[in-house]
Amino acid sequence: MPTPDRDTVQEILFRNDRDLKIREAVSQAWIDVQEKYPDRAWWRRATTLRAVMWEHSVDRVMGVVGDDNGLAAIQHYDTASFIADDKVFFRLKKADRKLFSSNYPTPLANMFHQHEADLYGHEGFQRVEIVHTFNKFYTALNWIGVVARDDGKIIWDFELRRSVGDAEIVPFPTAPKAPAGDTVVRPIIPGAAEGDDKSEAGDKEA
Repeated sequence: MPTPDRDTVQEILFRNDRDLKIREAVSQAWIDVQEKYPDRAWWRRATTLRAVMWEHSVDRVMGVVGDDNGLAAIQHYDTASFIADDKVFFRLKKADRKLFSSNYPTPLANMFHQHEADLYGHEGFQRVEIVHTFNKFYTALNWIGVVARDDGKIIWDFELRRSVGDAEIVPFPTAPKAPAGDTVVRPIIPGAAEGDDKSEAGDKEA
């Protein structure tokens, strides 16, 4: 399994305006969620919204697949992924503000970003994620784009085009450098009652 190449992935998603269509599908999925669940603000678990959004996103992207002979939907276990032109293997995910998605740590989930191994019997595909991020209050989508990781490190990312005229790939904005004291990693203590970040914690595989 090759390490994902940005130019290759970009070129494949540009074909037939796939990037535009997938972005529109994810955006429409968010509209679907807002219309069907107007009282979602009371949901106690942040992962509930994430799971519902994933279901609608997959459903909408399935429609894009149906109109493109170069795209294929692959359903396995309790999830779904997509293949583009027999080269790029991608899945849809919600990401945090640093563009990291989280998964329940099954062996298969852990292997997705370890590119020396093939998954699900598919050989030689470049594996990436098409992710969406929310704003701080989960009231709007912030960013929709492609992220390539090598285990725990992000290799590259780019935003999916918003229109045909978008020629430049826009990377995810990086946060300004903070003082050293602000970047100290604090361990997450199971069962802690205070300091939980509902928008970042508790993500599990949809």
